[in-house]
Amino acid sequence: MVSLYEMHCENLRMIQKAIEIVQRDLRNYISTDKKREVDAYTRLLSHLVNMWSEIRLLKLVHERSVFSDLERDQILSIDNLKERWHEALDKSLRKAYGISPSNPIKTTNISATARFRYEALETIIEQDLLESSQVRNRIAHGQWKYAFNDDYTNLNPDLTLKIQQENIVKLQMRKKLFEGLSQLVHDLALSRPTFERDFDKNFRLVEEQQRNLHKRNYDKYVVNMIAKYQRGKAKKQ
Repeated sequence: MVSLYEMHCENLRMIQKAIEIVQRDLRNYISTDKKREVDAYTRLLSHLVNMWSEIRLLKLVHERSVFSDLERDQILSIDNLKERWHEALDKSLRKAYGISPSNPIKTTNISATARFRYEALETIIEQDLLESSQVRNRIAHGQWKYAFNDDYTNLNPDLTLKIQQENIVKLQMRKKLFEGLSQLVHDLALSRPTFERDFDKNFRLVEEQQRNLHKRNYDKYVVNMIAKYQRGKAKKQ
């Protein structure tokens, strides 16, 4: 019988394949300057990337010998994706360092290094997953051009702007950031020695993606893609 863990792994593989297909088509539309198609496929890619982070968490939660049934139920009972990741991180740290559920992490006797690492991961979840989950919820409910408040009575200008600013460069960086975060929490949940050994290497990758999110220029990317397509077209002629 196929386990829940294996089912989530298969779902993750399918989403990954869908991301690759949509990215390929989106690059083609950018190269040929088809703006309506670019807008539509960017929304699809945004939804898939954020969906990836949700299924990646389900894979972790159902990993063998990581969480008890009670712990798993406590994580999955949370509706908000950001808070689910927070709960998974919290439980992973407690298991790795033997911290009681009733003892606040920030007042425990764990080393300063372990606490700083926890707080760094907590910040990533709070900042990057919060924004992506907000965008995901609006896109999932068909708010592809304009985003509204929770009761649909008024425009939400902040989220509308964030949706309209989504692009392939930003989404590729965000996906890599989520991969790095997932690996760090996964290592913490499964093996404290592995987490401590590889933390600096994995966290550097996350920091690099955070910097790239703010540095990479989408307009320049578009110009380069169109120019590359035109050069290829000229050579064929």
